[in-house]
Amino acid sequence: MGAARLTVGVDVGGTKIAAGIADEHGRTLASRREATAREGGSDVVAQIARLVEALSAESGAERSAIGGIGIAVPAVIERARGRVLWAPNIAGWQAPIEVVGPVGEALGIPASLHYDGHAWVMGEWWRGAARGARDAALVAVGTGIGGGLILGGRLHTGRVGVAGALGWWVMDWPDAGARKDPVRGDLEALASGPAIASAAGTDTAEQAFEAAREGDQRARDAVEQAARALGSAAANLVSLVDPEIVVFAGGVIAGGGDLLLPRIRDIVRGRAQPQMAPGVRVSAAELGEDAAWMGAAKLAAGQLEDKEEGR
Repeated sequence: MGAARLTVGVDVGGTKIAAGIADEHGRTLASRREATAREGGSDVVAQIARLVEALSAESGAERSAIGGIGIAVPAVIERARGRVLWAPNIAGWQAPIEVVGPVGEALGIPASLHYDGHAWVMGEWWRGAARGARDAALVAVGTGIGGGLILGGRLHTGRVGVAGALGWWVMDWPDAGARKDPVRGDLEALASGPAIASAAGTDTAEQAFEAAREGDQRARDAVEQAARALGSAAANLVSLVDPEIVVFAGGVIAGGGDLLLPRIRDIVRGRAQPQMAPGVRVSAAELGEDAAWMGAAKLAAGQLEDKEEGR
C-alpha cells in the first residue's frame, strides 16, 4: 500500500455514527461517535465527510496518509456504484442515494461502501473475539439486526453482497395483516432494540433492561422474547455453517448482554445440531461498538491492496 498505511472506517447506524482511523495493525489513532443527523438524506452523507475531517485533525494524520475510507451501512447497497438502494432505519435513505461519490469528492480520498454486517464480523475477526477463527458468525443487534460470516478464513459476501442479513430470518408465520410492515424480517421484529422497548412498554431498550433487572415482569418477558429469538437464530446458524464462534455485537448487546447471552447460550446448547453445539463458543463482541468501523477500515485496506496488486 505504499506510504498510505492508514484507513478510516465509518459505521452509519439509525441513531448514531461511529468512525475511527486505524493503521495496518489495527491500532486506533482516533475515534468519534455522534448522533446520526435527524434530517437524514444527504445531510448524513455530509456528516460522514465532516467526521472524517475531524478525525484527521484529531489524530494529527495528514490527509495524504489516509489511503481509503470504508463506509458500513445497514442497507441494501450497490457497491459498484457506491450507493445505498434502501436503508430502512436511516431517515431519507429509503430510496437510492449516492454515498461514495460525494464523500470521496469532498475529501479527495477513495471511499468504498460495505454492508455493515460484513464490517462487524471483519472487525471482530481482525482484532476482536473471533481472532484466529477459520469459521465465525456474528449477529449485530441494535436499531436493526444484521450479521456476517467468515467461512474458510474469508468473508462470505454472497451473490448480491449482503449475506448475513439476519434481521430477515423468519421466526414465525404471522396471520395475514398481522404486521404493520410485512416486509420487515421476523427476527428484527422480535429482538431489535425498538422491538424490545415496544414489548416492554419503555422508550428505549436500555430502559427495558433496567426495568427487567429491577424485576418488572413485562420487561422481563420482553427480554425473554428477544433472547429466545436470538438464541434460535444462533442455533440455526450453528447447525447451518458449523462455526467455531458466534459473536453477538451491537448496542443492544452492550446494554443487555448480561440478561440476553446466558439464555442464548442455553438455547444454542440445547437446540443446535448435537455434534456441533458442545464446541461452539457464544461470545459478546470484544470491540463493542467499535467493531463495525474497525471492520470497515480493514475492508477499505483490503480494497486498496487489491487495486494496487491489480486484482
